[in-house]
Amino acid sequence: MIDHDDEPFEQFTVSTVNADKKPLLTEAQLRQRIMHRAIGYLSRREYSQQELKRKLTHAFADATFSHAEPENTLELDDLIESVLEYLAKNNWQSDTRFADNISKIKGERYGSARVKQTLNQKGLAREIIDEKINELAETELQRGFEVWQKKFGQLPQNSAEYAKQSRFMAYRGFSFDIIKKILKGNVECFE
Repeated sequence: MIDHDDEPFEQFTVSTVNADKKPLLTEAQLRQRIMHRAIGYLSRREYSQQELKRKLTHAFADATFSHAEPENTLELDDLIESVLEYLAKNNWQSDTRFADNISKIKGERYGSARVKQTLNQKGLAREIIDEKINELAETELQRGFEVWQKKFGQLPQNSAEYAKQSRFMAYRGFSFDIIKKILKGNVECFE
């Protein structure tokens, strides 16, 4: 009977290694790894280009690669940018699609101000943000009433209740004009 524990494992060697004992990758290999990682991220959910760049930069911060042609050297940021441009050009990553998702999901529970803040934090272009906020503004009163109805369901009976409901709605990102209309009972058309 042969005992396999006594047999030595086959040793794999890498011809070029840096000081940290990590294999050096070529630009093409690193670009391919960045592309695979980005597609993996995008297969799980939508990302804005800024978010995706931040995740890829963090994931490959310690990556080392050798330059095939020393006169055409690219830095890691340049490789990530080229991958992001490719993904955007081929519609695998879209800031507009990302903004649509955020405004749809957040718009159900929050007012335009809160959605705008979220879109700004994600690093989207001003034009995309303005377009989505204009779309949400058309239904702000109805959405605000639905949020208020679900949480409270009845008009405030005193100033303390009014303040409480007003603070809740303001925290959710609804404008004071909308809050005032809802709390004064000027939205009978939605009941």
